[in-house]
Amino acid sequence: MRTARWLDHLPPWLGWGAIASTGAYAPGQMVVLALPLLAAALAEWRGWSLAAWRRRLELAALAALLLQLVLRVELLSMVMNTLAVLCAVRLCLPRGIPQRRQILLMGFLLFLTTAITTSELDFLIWSTAWVAGSAAVLLQLNWEKSAQLRRGALQAPPYARVLGWTAGALVLASGFFVILPRLHVGFSRLPAGNQAGNGARSGLSDVLDLGGGGPILASHEVALRILPATSLSQVQRQHYRETLGLLRGFTLEALYGRRWEINPLSPRRARLQWTGLGTFLPPVTADFYVSPALNGVIPLPYGAADLDLPAGSPTVRAGPGGSLVRTFQGQRAMALRIALTPDPVEPEPPLRGGRLALLTATGQGTPSARDWSLQAAPGAVAPRELAERLAGALRTRFRYTLDNPSGTAPDPLEDFLEHSHAGHCEYFASALALMLRYRGVPARVVNGYRLGPWIEEGGYFLVTQAEAHSWVEYYDPASGGWRVADPTPPAPPSAFADDTLLSALARWGDAVRFRWDRDVVRFSDEDQMAGASWAMDRMAALGRWRPGTGTGLLAGLALLGALAWFGLRRRPLLPGTLRARGGPGRIRELRPLVRRARRTLPPLEHETVRAWLGRMAGLRPHRAAQLERLAREADAAAYGRKPAGQLKALARDEARHWKR
Repeated sequence: MRTARWLDHLPPWLGWGAIASTGAYAPGQMVVLALPLLAAALAEWRGWSLAAWRRRLELAALAALLLQLVLRVELLSMVMNTLAVLCAVRLCLPRGIPQRRQILLMGFLLFLTTAITTSELDFLIWSTAWVAGSAAVLLQLNWEKSAQLRRGALQAPPYARVLGWTAGALVLASGFFVILPRLHVGFSRLPAGNQAGNGARSGLSDVLDLGGGGPILASHEVALRILPATSLSQVQRQHYRETLGLLRGFTLEALYGRRWEINPLSPRRARLQWTGLGTFLPPVTADFYVSPALNGVIPLPYGAADLDLPAGSPTVRAGPGGSLVRTFQGQRAMALRIALTPDPVEPEPPLRGGRLALLTATGQGTPSARDWSLQAAPGAVAPRELAERLAGALRTRFRYTLDNPSGTAPDPLEDFLEHSHAGHCEYFASALALMLRYRGVPARVVNGYRLGPWIEEGGYFLVTQAEAHSWVEYYDPASGGWRVADPTPPAPPSAFADDTLLSALARWGDAVRFRWDRDVVRFSDEDQMAGASWAMDRMAALGRWRPGTGTGLLAGLALLGALAWFGLRRRPLLPGTLRARGGPGRIRELRPLVRRARRTLPPLEHETVRAWLGRMAGLRPHRAAQLERLAREADAAAYGRKPAGQLKALARDEARHWKR
């Protein structure tokens, strides 16, 4: 019974774990959600009787709800917190079967709050655990209710059946998943205020502001995965790495003070075509699996690109700052095939008038940037040579770090150039862009991603928010467009690129999640039709196949043998036997006793259970009453369809006495 009371704690905790697996809530919010459940577990462990505190606990739950209303807690978080508090109150108080069912229902509602917002593999594992836990609770409740109608000691419920029920539920759900039509429901991500993480974290942004202070924490949230269209050799992989090295998100052309922002009048990116790729594929072709993000941007490489979206995918449009964004920000990753002809130059007509003034403005200015530029590249220098010399000087004389040592200075960029000589990519990009503008070269900052590590286990490039990057584009009249200059020194290797065991496990885990999203979550109507066509083709092929005489004879004999074996297993024998299993030694419930008596009094061939137990009673008269009861239980299980649980318990008890 003590175990049964602890079993009541399982559904709310499994619901809590499912919510935590989504990553939709900050750690602080998950701690608040867990506190009442921890308090209830402590009361259970200590065996405290809180029945006299019922009214106070109910008032405390009401006060917690009112406090959340006063603090204007987000609605979904408030619902979850209230459910957790009510579960804790019910767990702390005396509870019968109705109250325990209420706890199960509240645990289900707690689990359901985020069940429609994610499709990750981690959540499936927690969902399976929740199904198994709730099945164990329901089994316990119904077993106790039926046990009240039986005599004798209460036996433990058959918890082993939960595994079969859970497996059956998974099989049934998989079957429905395969055959039911796809329903593309417009569920979006949870509100931004619920996103996990505290403090400044790495990630793509549509602004560049060097203030804020404090270190930058690396975030390993997946931004996109790039899967080449064909398997790559080592040389081809290096070519892809060079071609896709920088993935452009936003161009920041407007400088307000020391803050870089998007210019609403920036021209759209050139050389993007929405065509079917056909049979001819340019040198670089890959599938981009872009994860949902709050800004909805789709990072693209440099060059002339043909874009192809699969049917049913979210549509995309030209966004601000020369970006490409999703029109609908759903929960699933978006698949996009890109065929790219690499080109390091982004064409644009010669700059004149207001646009030229915008791209050479220096805002509030940082004199150190001008002085440093003249020192590193004195004299009149062509734009391309100037950009290369300045970028090379920054890469060699400054140090890359996420510690942000200049973040709290009044002029962070000046402190970066004059004192700390260390910073992250935004400092390097802002410094180079400002240096070029001081020298009359149009320049702008670009926010996007560097190409991440190659995941050998999955066959794709992985780009996380830790690869978010800033660099510079400058206008080169000789080339007729924008060229790239990246002044940032190489960053430390990705956590996925090490040769350690943890990195290998991380790569395997990401590969499994990617396959789950690609092969299961993305199972669409087209996949269903393709599967149905394959099955129909195989059935049509079977229709043309005719078995020979020997094959038909063997199949008939096998079927008759199977039917005969099944019938012998199920046919009742003489009184005292449960089923046709060859005597007491083949009856599972009696095996403990058979093993104990095997050396001194083994069952004879074709001997019934009652006859064997009668011989045992003759050898040990002081156990005759117990053995007679065991024989009656065997008869009741064989003919009265009584559950064999009591028979098994009696056989075990008799086996213990036989040992003595």
